[in-house]
Amino acid sequence: MNIRTRIRELPEGSVAVIVGYDQVYGGYTGKLIKMGLKPETEFIVLCNTCAEGGVEILLKERIIKLSKSEADALCVEEIVDEED
Repeated sequence: MNIRTRIRELPEGSVAVIVGYDQVYGGYTGKLIKMGLKPETEFIVLCNTCAEGGVEILLKERIIKLSKSEADALCVEEIVDEED
């Protein structure tokens, strides 16, 4: 797992989990939590090259479009299937 990775660094189709927040100022954490973006939440990266640096993710069967600042505020770990 890549600890403390940014969503925009993950390839499209990656499955990851939110592990925390970074660069979050003045109540921004509350906004992210209301969107369902809290630690231990899994998601799939749909598009990491959206307009103006945004990201599109699939979270619990709904698509969420994140702005660049919202995406950069999330620290994530990619979930990698390690087959023996």
